[in-house]
Amino acid sequence: MKPNKLQGLQQFIFTNVKALQAFHLMRQGAIIVVAILFAKQLPSDIIGNYEQLLYIGYTVSFFWVAGLIQGLLTTYPDYSSVEKGRLLWNTYLSFVGVGVLLFVPLLLFKDAIIGILTQKESLDYYTLFLVYLLINMPTYLVENFYLLKNQAAKIFTFGFFSFFGHVLVLMVPIWLGYPFRYSMIGLVLLASLKHLWLWTILYQVPKQFDRKMIGAWFSLSFPLMLYALLGGLMQTFDNWLINFWYQGDSEKFAIFRYGARELPLVLALAAAFGTAMLPEIRKNKEQALKDIKSKSRQLFHALFPLSILLLATSQYWFTWVFSEAFEESIIVFNAYLLIITSRLIFSRTLLIGLKDNRTVLYISLIELVVNIVLSFLLIAEYGLLGVALATVIAYFIEKVLISWYVFWKYKISLQQYTSIYWWAGYSLVLVIVFLFQV
Repeated sequence: MKPNKLQGLQQFIFTNVKALQAFHLMRQGAIIVVAILFAKQLPSDIIGNYEQLLYIGYTVSFFWVAGLIQGLLTTYPDYSSVEKGRLLWNTYLSFVGVGVLLFVPLLLFKDAIIGILTQKESLDYYTLFLVYLLINMPTYLVENFYLLKNQAAKIFTFGFFSFFGHVLVLMVPIWLGYPFRYSMIGLVLLASLKHLWLWTILYQVPKQFDRKMIGAWFSLSFPLMLYALLGGLMQTFDNWLINFWYQGDSEKFAIFRYGARELPLVLALAAAFGTAMLPEIRKNKEQALKDIKSKSRQLFHALFPLSILLLATSQYWFTWVFSEAFEESIIVFNAYLLIITSRLIFSRTLLIGLKDNRTVLYISLIELVVNIVLSFLLIAEYGLLGVALATVIAYFIEKVLISWYVFWKYKISLQQYTSIYWWAGYSLVLVIVFLFQV
C-alpha cells in the first residue's frame, strides 16, 4: 500500500475522537478488570485499603490535573507553532512542580491526612503510593499532547501500553504468590516507564522556561481547576461520608466503591468526546454544534440500551462477575447507571469551549452544595443507596442549570446540540426500569 494511502487509512481509523474514546475505554476497562480480579483473589480488607489509597490520590490531584489540561486544550490553538512547543515544555515543568509541592506535605503530615480522609490511624503502602503519584501525574499529559499534535494513532498505542501494563503489574505478583507490596512497586515501575515515554515527546520541543506563558495559562485554567475541585469534591465527599458514617470500615468502603461506578463505556466515550470537542468549538462553533448533536445521538443509541439492559439484569450477573461479598453494591451500581442521563448532555463542554469558565465554577458550587445536603439527608434513611441518589440528582441539576445558561447567555438552545426526543425517551425507560429494581 502506498504511503499516502496508508496515511489516509490511519486517519480514517484513528481520528482524535475515536482514539481518545479507545484510550478512555482501555483505562476504564483496566480498572474494571483489576476490580474483578481483586474481588476473586484478595480479601476485602486489602481491597478496601487499595481503594482508600486511590481515593486519597484522587482527592489531592484530580482538580488541578483536570483544570490545567482543559486550560491547555482551549488555549493551545491561540499560539504560533514555535510558542506551542514552548507551551508543552512549560506545561510539563508545571506538572512536576505542583506534584513536588503536593508530595512534601502529604508525606510530612501523613497521619493527619489519613485520619481526616479515612478515619483510620494508618494505611498500608501509603508512602509507596505517594511515590507512584509523584511520578505518574505528569504522564496524564501524554495523550493530550498527542491530541494537540493530531497524532491519534499514538494515543491508542500509549493507551494499550499503559492499561495492559496496569493490569499486569498489579496482578502478576498476586498470581505468583507475592505480598501486595510488590503490586504497588509494580505501579511505581510502570509510572516510571510512562514518564520516559513522555520524554520522547518533549525532547524535540524548545526547553525554555516562560513565566508569562505559565501565568496566562494558569489564569485561564484557575476557574477550571476550581470547577474540577468542586465537581470532584462530590466524589470525594461521598467517599469521606462513607468512611465517616461507617467509622473507617474498609469492607463497607469497598462495597460502596465497587458499586459507585458508572458504566465504563459511558464514562470513557463521553469524557473522550467532550475533551476532543474543546479545540473544535474554538475553531468553528457552528460546525461543532452540529457535530455534538449528531455524534451524541450515536452515543445515545449505543449506550442507553446497554445501560437499560445492565440495570434490568444486574441482580443476576453482578455477584458472579465480582463475588457474593459485593451483593450490597448492586443497588448502588443501579443508581449510578442513571448518571448517563446527565453525562450525555454536553452543555458543559460548550461552556468550557467558549471560555466561560467562571460560570462553570459557580454552577459547580451549587451542584456540590446540593450533593452534600442530600447525602446527609438520604444516608440516614437509605444508607449507601441514599449517597448514590444524591449524586445522581446533583449531576442532573448541574446540567439543567448549565443548559439554561448557555441558552440565556449565548442563545444556543439544547435542541441545537442534543437530540432531545431520543434523550428523553431513553431516559424515561431507564428511570422506570430502575424503580422496578429498587
